[in-house]
Amino acid sequence: MLKFRRSVASEQLTDEQLLEKYLSGGDARYLGQLYERYIPMVYGVCIKILRDRGKAEDAVMNIYEELARKLKDHEVDAFRGWLYVLARNHCLMEWRKNHRRPVDLHDDMTRHDAVEEAFQYELPQDGTPLEKCLENLPEQQRNSVRWFYFEEKSYKEIAGMISEDIGKVRSYIQNGRRNLKICLENAGVKRIEL
Repeated sequence: MLKFRRSVASEQLTDEQLLEKYLSGGDARYLGQLYERYIPMVYGVCIKILRDRGKAEDAVMNIYEELARKLKDHEVDAFRGWLYVLARNHCLMEWRKNHRRPVDLHDDMTRHDAVEEAFQYELPQDGTPLEKCLENLPEQQRNSVRWFYFEEKSYKEIAGMISEDIGKVRSYIQNGRRNLKICLENAGVKRIEL
């Protein structure tokens, strides 16, 4: 289990003051003091998503490194909330990376497996409607869904490919997934009962 002791001096400074000291001088000790305050929260997020103590502890350390990089490029108004989102997204990407396998969209059996794995559906034996449903999606949704689920591209990579912001990419993927789900259900795909 991760154990850190808090510095007495850091308890006297607010999150904003520690963040400002880190950003203005680049002294990592201020960022370390600030991060220490939220390690229990970050660890809780990680254990909830990853469901493995070792992986959660590794993620807590990796998030600190990611935090140091990202703070230079982002303006943070509420550190705690921003860190929570950063931790959640990091762990979700880690979980997704470990629970997905490469998919060839030209192989019917692979498309069958991709739908079962990515969308938790079971296709009927008389064919796979995934390709048809993907083709019926609007272009931005179709491409975003393919790149995200089948080519394992990140939101950032997709945003760069289509010159859109990350929020727009998330929207394309969420809407595409929802539309794909509706299309697959209309095509006779049945939900797996867990």
